[in-house]
Amino acid sequence: MDIKRLEIFLKLLDTRSFSLTAQFFGLSQPTVSQNIKSLEEFLGQKLFERTPRRVKALPAALVLAPYAIKIVETAGQAAWAVNRQMAVAQDKLAVGASSVPSMVLVPPAVEVFSQRYPRVFLTLTSGHSREIVRLVLDGDLDLGLVGTVVSESEKIWVRPYATDRLVLVASSELVAKMGSRPRTPADLANWPLILREDGSGTRAAFLSSLGDDVSRFRFKAEVDGLGPTITLVRAAFGAAVVSNLILSTMDMTDLVAWPLEFGPCRRFFLIRRKDHFNAQVAEALVDIFYELKKDGKMPFSPRRVKSKDG
Repeated sequence: MDIKRLEIFLKLLDTRSFSLTAQFFGLSQPTVSQNIKSLEEFLGQKLFERTPRRVKALPAALVLAPYAIKIVETAGQAAWAVNRQMAVAQDKLAVGASSVPSMVLVPPAVEVFSQRYPRVFLTLTSGHSREIVRLVLDGDLDLGLVGTVVSESEKIWVRPYATDRLVLVASSELVAKMGSRPRTPADLANWPLILREDGSGTRAAFLSSLGDDVSRFRFKAEVDGLGPTITLVRAAFGAAVVSNLILSTMDMTDLVAWPLEFGPCRRFFLIRRKDHFNAQVAEALVDIFYELKKDGKMPFSPRRVKSKDG
């Protein structure tokens, strides 16, 4: 049953005038007449009778009226609720990133975004790459920035954003104990190593660089999060492999960082669900990410860190 026809029916019932009803809706009288006729055909009942002096409501019209009022009011309430929900959604943006992007890449973009869109409330989630991908897939995040390849390409929009290289970070105390810089996987096999948690993009990239036999390496601990990892590094518990981008955020006092020469060049990807309703707001932040990249305002090149052998 067409909502607009019910609205015209109710107005005609109120005014008892085709001309006034047409004027109210900005329609022609024949259009109003045709809508009433279509409603009568749908119901199989005549609703109004025209007389020389006025329009008379027939019994079927009086029976229909309370139901028509309820239908029109419910439709209006539904439209209001949907529009309100969309308005609220447009005022919020949920962003997630894996460890490195959340510390290095997201803050500059979020700062610019908040200046341009001060009414948008941002929620930021940090987790390992697999977790962020899952949250984007589930619709809990509007936008993600991760360091792992996303396989669900039919559901997720994926765009490469930045690259990094892996570096080995160790305390000066451990370096003095171990001696020379490890330049090959065989050299690194003698070092005590701290491994990031399962699901970490850094961990996945590092393990892939070691070849098939990882049992020969001295993994002393698996640690969830970059902060606790660096704390153990400072305590000379072991060395850890991290992104070179993260060096710009770290206090390197009594720490040494060496490029992992056999490590891969890793990519970071911006991701979001293709069918996500909040895509327009997410795209505004995506544009800012690429604007900062183009203007050279992203810390893709970390500061140089001096070590004992360069």
